[in-house]
Amino acid sequence: MTVPGIPEAPATPVVEVASWGRRFGAFIVDNIILGIPTGIFAFAKVMSEFSEAGVFDGTEPSEAELNRIMEGMTGDFVLFGLIGTIIGALYFILMHGTVGKTLGKMMFGIKVIKDDGNPCDLGAAFRRGVVYPIGGGVPYIGWLITIINGLWPLWDDKHQSLGDKLGTTYVVRKEQAVGRTVPLAGSPPAPPPAI
Repeated sequence: MTVPGIPEAPATPVVEVASWGRRFGAFIVDNIILGIPTGIFAFAKVMSEFSEAGVFDGTEPSEAELNRIMEGMTGDFVLFGLIGTIIGALYFILMHGTVGKTLGKMMFGIKVIKDDGNPCDLGAAFRRGVVYPIGGGVPYIGWLITIINGLWPLWDDKHQSLGDKLGTTYVVRKEQAVGRTVPLAGSPPAPPPAI
């Protein structure tokens, strides 16, 4: 209802949040992209160690030799994991903070924005990205943190992950359509219903 002389309150701006399926698909693509270089280095290290032990020359290595190889590679795999975690955190922080989306998100048509509707900046991307090194770098329970963070949007009323909450961000559809929407922060309240 419009009252003469009193301006109407603007409608509350809303955005369509990305479905969990799109987020999960982007996560899988990004982790494949990040896993390929780490996998190549790990494979090369294993092949090098086995080659030095004579495995490919038809020589049967002793159990002691195999144990030595495995013990020597343990530190290398911890190092590969640490380097992979750092590279992954940098990838997500820099991609979200500069273009608002990773390669996986580009493929699935989604992007990260701040809760006021502005593009994600490096500060928000850094706060959002704190979850990645915890998930990849904490022994024994890191994988659980990654799973909880990934599943959180399924039951969160704003469809945010824990990283989104830390960064005050949303993952939204690049092209808006009708779907699950959330109001943006700082939006004026919705006008009261007409009588």
